[in-house]
Amino acid sequence: MSDPLGLIVVAAGAAVAGWMVGRRPQRFRLRAGAGPHLLPDPALDWLRRAHQAIGVWITELDPREGEPRAERILDAERLSVSQIVAVDRRLERARDQEQSGAERMDSGTLVFHAEGGAAVGLLLPTQFEATRLDGVEDDLRRLLDGVRRRPEVVALAQAQTRDASIESVGSVGLRLAYQLERTLDVQVVVAALDTGGVRVIGVSGRGDRRLLDSFLPPDSGLARVAQGSLESHVSNGDPLGGVVADRRNRTGSVLLLPMRRGAQTVGAVAIWLSAGQEPTGSVRAELMEALDNAAPRIANALEADEHRRAATVDPLTGLPNRRGFDEVFTLITAKAGALVYCDIDRFKSLNDTLGHPAGDAALVHFARILREQIRSGDVAARIGGEEFAIWLPETGLDLGARIAERIRLKLGTTAWDWQGRSWPLSASFGVASCPDTSSSLDNLPAQADAALYVAKRSGRNRVERAGR
Repeated sequence: MSDPLGLIVVAAGAAVAGWMVGRRPQRFRLRAGAGPHLLPDPALDWLRRAHQAIGVWITELDPREGEPRAERILDAERLSVSQIVAVDRRLERARDQEQSGAERMDSGTLVFHAEGGAAVGLLLPTQFEATRLDGVEDDLRRLLDGVRRRPEVVALAQAQTRDASIESVGSVGLRLAYQLERTLDVQVVVAALDTGGVRVIGVSGRGDRRLLDSFLPPDSGLARVAQGSLESHVSNGDPLGGVVADRRNRTGSVLLLPMRRGAQTVGAVAIWLSAGQEPTGSVRAELMEALDNAAPRIANALEADEHRRAATVDPLTGLPNRRGFDEVFTLITAKAGALVYCDIDRFKSLNDTLGHPAGDAALVHFARILREQIRSGDVAARIGGEEFAIWLPETGLDLGARIAERIRLKLGTTAWDWQGRSWPLSASFGVASCPDTSSSLDNLPAQADAALYVAKRSGRNRVERAGR
């Protein structure tokens, strides 16, 4: 069974990549959090039937949102609801505690394997051939490997849909991590020196994908090598500085190597060594050639990212600007949601009285409140002088208005002054949503703008809903 499952994983991954490459993004047409599965239902059902299992389970944590996500294919006629729930909970515990093994349950024997925020399991009949257990465990390990590689496969496929002349930082980092894992048969983490610090841009299949896009502590070993303050060396501690709090650190020796473009250090890699032995000879030469090849590509991708940020990010508040917000809408994956337009009341008076530096400080203050009050997955932007927009995916009109009201109250009750002079800040809000006020997301900007106009004309410092 091991070889067929391996073919399933590879074929499904290739299908995902092909689907993503051939796809063209359409405005407002994708749903947040939804994406193609690396292992679709037929593959899971094939695995279940190959082992005459009652069911197959996958449970994992979304690496960005931290929310649980589960898939299961089972013979519902052989299980009660309580038995299904019992397996769900046991696998969630295995996922959180990174447990693996076999356990007798009321519904059968559950064989499970967990690592790096994901767990998979097969529920076998109570009576099964013990000699088949090794094959089951081998297939589960392959399944878990496919599940954990799924985000990277999708990320690499998505990277192909962007400007083909410039690779993304993430695609270079992921390719390098997987290339080195195949060459050395070890876990690999790749980090790059970004504007905000040293960021993890690649994690091999054996690594913890929650590390992706995290910024390493400046004094961690990998960060210091990436910054050029430490040369290559072998570390026996945690080179990542505990960036993921509940991550189980692999013990042993870790080789830290810088990546350089000429005299410039652009990043570094951490390689967990097998038996503590550094690669030598032709393997070492292949390793260094891979780093030399990746370094200029990473540097070019970082520079391209910086240019994109300059064009799409407001330099004062750090929020997306109007162009950045419009680009978000072309990529936003939602069929419904709420759009909030807001601006600071009497902003011209503030500027005229306290000066433009005070106005800039007020804008930064409001942007900070927006970041604090919106949810993960929401997007706030500065789209004009004192004008801001907030996109709330999968949010109805009532909830959108409540969020806007929460922001309004927070701004009004947070003291703000300029060089010792107190100045009360307030803002007005207009809210529109799909499908509540429009059947099309394209109509929301005009509706939110009209609602904001009503709020300003009605006395300011208030929230107005479209359609009233």
